[in-house]
Amino acid sequence: MTAKNKHWNGDQALPKFADRETCAAIVSHYFFPIKPRTIATWPLVARRPNRNVVYDVNEVLEFAKYKFNQSPTYKQG
Repeated sequence: MTAKNKHWNGDQALPKFADRETCAAIVSHYFFPIKPRTIATWPLVARRPNRNVVYDVNEVLEFAKYKFNQSPTYKQG
């Protein structure tokens, strides 16, 4: 029996819509580490086509970019 990989990998194309786990994997790859529960707290439009919540990946990436650009910066050392 083969294990089904439910999440997105960096070598795959970006989907148009994705669940929280997949969105968290995409944001973690491009911006910063994040957990799927955090995606649920962001002000995003959620769709429930099959009782499963999915998000528009472009909207998720735009908000992650906004959060990244608004984060505090400082010099170390």
